Amino acid sequence: MFVESKHPRAEDGKFTDGNGAGKSYPQNARYSEILAESKSKKMTPAEKIASVHIDFDKDNILPELNEEDLAKIGSKVNRPVLLKKGVIERNTKRHGEVMGDTEEILTQALYSPAEIFKGNSQKPYYTFVKPMRISKRNGKDEYGIALLDVDASKDNFEIVHWHWVNEENLDSLRK
Repeated sequence: MFVESKHPRAEDGKFTDGNGAGKSYPQNARYSEILAESKSKKMTPAEKIASVHIDFDKDNILPELNEEDLAKIGSKVNRPVLLKKGVIERNTKRHGEVMGDTEEILTQALYSPAEIFKGNSQKPYYTFVKPMRISKRNGKDEYGIALLDVDASKDNFEIVHWHWVNEENLDSLRK
């Protein structure tokens, strides 16, 4: 869920670095636009979350992972995260119920994860998990998850899929 107080703005409504100094960006600035301006700037998790605006009709480049999460996935090199158009189409067919929540699930799970664990024993996949809402059905937490391919031979980390799970299904994924 987007929390306005976590995304400081200048008087003109543009996002800022939090203390009024530095570069500000239009509210709907995409990560690729920000990256083009400054390859060296390290973004905060809040800036990464605010910069993601998924275009369902093309490939999307999302911000790099947080530095503190790299060790959890066994990587020494950070890379941008790629969401391919074909993956969007596949996720629409397999998990159509979550497509309206795509940005929320992906940004929260990838840039504010509560947990990261190995997602596949044969492939370099990791599951990023974030408790995000209370189920209307039973009043328990529901978790947004994103499965990420972190193959070192690729130029980007690649999103494999994303969806909602309840605690019981999350427990089975951990095993």
